[in-house]
Amino acid sequence: MIVCWNGHLIEGGEFSLRVSDGVFLRGEGVFETIRADKGEPCLWNQHFERLTYSAEKLGLKIPDRLVLQERIGRVIVANQLLSAKLRLTLGEGCLISAEPLPKERGEIHVVTSNCPINEKSPLAQIKCTSYAENMFLLRESGVDEVIRPNTRGEICEGCISNLFFVKTGMIYTPSLQTGCLPGVMRQEVMRHIEVREVEWAMVDLESCDEIWLSNALRRLRAVTSINGRNLAQPSELFSKALVSVKA
Repeated sequence: MIVCWNGHLIEGGEFSLRVSDGVFLRGEGVFETIRADKGEPCLWNQHFERLTYSAEKLGLKIPDRLVLQERIGRVIVANQLLSAKLRLTLGEGCLISAEPLPKERGEIHVVTSNCPINEKSPLAQIKCTSYAENMFLLRESGVDEVIRPNTRGEICEGCISNLFFVKTGMIYTPSLQTGCLPGVMRQEVMRHIEVREVEWAMVDLESCDEIWLSNALRRLRAVTSINGRNLAQPSELFSKALVSVKA
């Protein structure tokens, strides 16, 4: 792997951090995970806007948009990848890495959790590198995603994705008032199809006809089962949404 560290390409993916680096010591950093297709970062402007918002929240300096875009391009070329998973991490320094996209899973199984997301946290809705809680829940679950409530018991988000759910032919998603991350792919889906933003209790997931997960890498995926309950095959609504975000 060849990475870019503060504008310099480094082979082997190894670089040096200061022992006082806040990202390493306390998780005081922000990041974006970006899909690249045909050698270009997808939805780059939207990712940069969110990165800027997150960085400002933590008082971090962010390089110019075009500078970062040029660095991303160099990393993609250096790793000889047309389609890639890009990771941009910003703290006291700026790290950009690229690796092949993860393989698509045929089925997506999810469970719900009682472990809440604090919608009142000053770090709510930013992509902070303090991701240990999410990764612990996901690893311990043994499934593909864990859907979490907020402190009010409302449907919020997954550990690594936003979600949409279908009831009687209407598409819904948790509103930003729930504390969910303003996902770039969530925004893209809502730009193309009609979606109602709601604050619903977790119990309402039990009667959903369909559940979809969205993130930058996998775009939009239909859930196969939730808490062991099989869901219906994806409807025409899902097909239209999928086509729109791949266009």
